Amino acid sequence: MNKQTIMRMMASVALIFATVVGALADTTFKITDGVVDEKVKAAMEANVTALIMTFHDAAEKGEKTIKLSKDNVSKAAVDEIKEIWKSSAMSCPPMNLNCRCLKTKDGYQVRGIPVDMVEADEDEARQELTISFDPMGLITNVAIAIEMNRYEELMAEKESELDYARRQIIVDFIENFRTAYNRKDNAMLNSVFSDKALIITGRVVKEKPNSDMTRMTLNNNKVVYIKQTKQEYLTKLAQVFKTVKYINVKFSDIEITEHPKFDNIYGVTLRQLWRTNRYQDEGFLFLMIDFRDSDNPLIQVRTWQPYKDMAGNIVTQRKDVFHLGSFRIVR
Repeated sequence: MNKQTIMRMMASVALIFATVVGALADTTFKITDGVVDEKVKAAMEANVTALIMTFHDAAEKGEKTIKLSKDNVSKAAVDEIKEIWKSSAMSCPPMNLNCRCLKTKDGYQVRGIPVDMVEADEDEARQELTISFDPMGLITNVAIAIEMNRYEELMAEKESELDYARRQIIVDFIENFRTAYNRKDNAMLNSVFSDKALIITGRVVKEKPNSDMTRMTLNNNKVVYIKQTKQEYLTKLAQVFKTVKYINVKFSDIEITEHPKFDNIYGVTLRQLWRTNRYQDEGFLFLMIDFRDSDNPLIQVRTWQPYKDMAGNIVTQRKDVFHLGSFRIVR
């Protein structure tokens, strides 16, 4: 290899390096509206930009842990992000992002920050983050977000300002609930379930056909429901957390309903896709959430019903999913 060839190779490497550095230098995050205080707005923009660049740099280097500055992110949020990182690095592409800021009861929030989950399958890698801030602009929480268009639809269905505020809390609750599975956070899940929570899980079992009617109506399948206590459910879940590297939980088709009699009880129905390197399923999840302590809402009921069997036959229709009217509330 002659000197001229070596010089050309060095020039190419330098050009690539300069391009990457330039792209990162051009990474910006701007808030278009929602924050009046310019100092707070500037802090939020700087903190999110630093977070994006840290994600990108750590993912590019294949870092097993991520180093975050407490100048940008609260200690609690640092710990939670590190737990997500143990399951999968988050690669944040260089971007120039403009976001509207939302006011929350605890500070502020921005939504729709794109990231790629390195451990996820290629077609499911792209996710969006919700980032929450305290009143001074410090990042206090990072969660995997639901789709922006569905968020806006859910908020538009408000029946009052109180209902709007509770819907905000419910969406945050759902996103943190989902993210807890991604980061294998048994402690968080323990905190959001009532100690007396009713947990029902359905599974498809093969049934011997006794008649032509059975074959026609059930495809030789039926769903058997198993009731568990909170402790039984969390114990089994902890075992799953130990045996899998990455859990990809996705929520879609989310609906929020206020109880017609008890205004502090809400039902959340959604479709859940659960995928790990060992197992995957899809089904309907129903949560009954109790807002009597508005700062610490609790799940009183969790049900899961399979959508299809292994052969692809639909075993649960949307109309047959558990709902608020399926349970009697005794106060």
